[in-house]
Amino acid sequence: MFKLRKYHGDRVQSLTYTDDKQEFSVGIIAPGEYEFGAIKKEITTVTSGEISVWIEGKERWLTYHKFETFEIPSHTNFKFKVSEVSTYICYYE
Repeated sequence: MFKLRKYHGDRVQSLTYTDDKQEFSVGIIAPGEYEFGAIKKEITTVTSGEISVWIEGKERWLTYHKFETFEIPSHTNFKFKVSEVSTYICYYE
């Protein structure tokens, strides 16, 4: 089923699809810096713009551009930083 999720004063929004076989979301992020927590492993591909990512336990931010993919381990805090409206697709494992 589908579920619309809104975070950080509606500045980050995602539409999530879940069924017995898969779970993924497509999202849009307004410029800013945002903190999240991953429950499941997240495999994210940037689909427009660029997203800088800080993952708990890492020493620095890494920036990903259109069509680049990164992973967030399960049970990990992370931050996104964007300077322009950016979009993504995220698969959960």
